[in-house]
Amino acid sequence: MAQPPSASDPRGRKRKVIRPARAKKGLLARAEYVFIRSLLGFFRLLPFPLAFRVGEAIGWLLYHCDRSHRRIGLTNLALAFPHKSEAERQQILRESLRNLGRLVVEFCHMQTLTKDNISEWVGFADSAQWQELLAKAQNTGALILTGHFGNWELFAYAHACYGFPVHIIHRRLRNGLIDDLIVRERERCGNHVIRKTTAGIEVFRAMRQKALVVAAVDQNASGRMGVFVPFFSRLASTSTGLAGLALASNVPVVPAFLIRENGTWRHHIVVLPPVEPVRTGDQAADLRATTAKFTEVFQQMVERYPDHWLWIHKRWKRRPDGEASIY
Repeated sequence: MAQPPSASDPRGRKRKVIRPARAKKGLLARAEYVFIRSLLGFFRLLPFPLAFRVGEAIGWLLYHCDRSHRRIGLTNLALAFPHKSEAERQQILRESLRNLGRLVVEFCHMQTLTKDNISEWVGFADSAQWQELLAKAQNTGALILTGHFGNWELFAYAHACYGFPVHIIHRRLRNGLIDDLIVRERERCGNHVIRKTTAGIEVFRAMRQKALVVAAVDQNASGRMGVFVPFFSRLASTSTGLAGLALASNVPVVPAFLIRENGTWRHHIVVLPPVEPVRTGDQAADLRATTAKFTEVFQQMVERYPDHWLWIHKRWKRRPDGEASIY
């Protein structure tokens, strides 16, 4: 079988060319879509308090029945928290998966949220600080540094319900039918989804309009946009997209996260001080250093709320040359 083409790095060494995953089509794609639509409809038929408990139970079942993702999650937790006991790491993963189940149910019921009732679900750790951010953003726009943390879907939706829709940088899913469904739900409240493939043009257009642009910094970067920066105990391939936008635009980068209150459907938004990009005049070095700085902020939030992060993601999947696979 012919080998995929390879390219050389600046030092002349061969490196593997990473191709994008193929889109799912045909019967499999339609079957997955029907399942997701059915799940959406099922949870919407249930009263929300009951659906919320069902979601928690599904998360509990995932922990006990999905051995593959449990192994990934515990591997990640061992890398991140080697000082914690196995029992402590298992507890964090159980709560993380219960949070995922809650998130799914809350996503299904977000259509019921409006400016009149959003405060029943989402408030602010410091309302004055949030108002100050919005006041400044009216003159400059803002890049919102966040990740797949807590209920990241509700985080963006709540901003729109409060009257401040955001632009969400979105990586297209392999199943286009499911992707379109999720995009429709995200945009239902007035938010705007920016496809990652055209993010550069659309983000700069949004920033000219003084908009809020939300970008996640916590996923494994498999393509040429990734650089290796520290994340807990290992180097992790991380997208330079947010760093590049910050360096090119001079728009403030504001970390913000949604925190769940004691396992309930009440949340509050935490806004942290703006993070300044690193500017030395060396573009490659500045991209790497700024990406590392953003990642450090995210790590600190995960350390404070470890059950809020999606531990079943293969965060350390891509490895530097010569390093063995972690998974």
